[in-house]
Amino acid sequence: MQKTVLITGAAGGIGRASVALFAEKGWRVIGVDRAPFGEEFPTNGLFIQSEISHPESMEAIFQQVQAFTETLDALVNNAAVQVNKPLVNTSVEEWDMVIANNLRPAFLLSKLAYPLLKMAGGGAIVNVSSVHAVQTSANVAGVCHQ
Repeated sequence: MQKTVLITGAAGGIGRASVALFAEKGWRVIGVDRAPFGEEFPTNGLFIQSEISHPESMEAIFQQVQAFTETLDALVNNAAVQVNKPLVNTSVEEWDMVIANNLRPAFLLSKLAYPLLKMAGGGAIVNVSSVHAVQTSANVAGVCHQ
């Protein structure tokens, strides 16, 4: 049976490369990104252009996911935003935006994906992070990855 993966941040960088790799390995790919992917998305997959920083968006995404597949074999939490300025110049609103885009979606998507992962007999959740998790750079205070 063909395996299915859900990848956030699918339109750029690591996400786009992950889409290509999973598709090359024969997986059905569900990609989510607020940016358009373009015409290269796998034809047997599903691309959902959506904002993931709001819980109600997650519910809508999972309605589309459940209409596409009954199970998930993997979830790749990859989407993220970054604020490039010193911590002392980062506003509370900017910090909240980072949390809403980088942390909350990983929690909510994992929670929403659980029943589909369980239906597949288990699965994998991969939370992508960055080198900034262990060593940051100047003017990159508000980041969880990328």
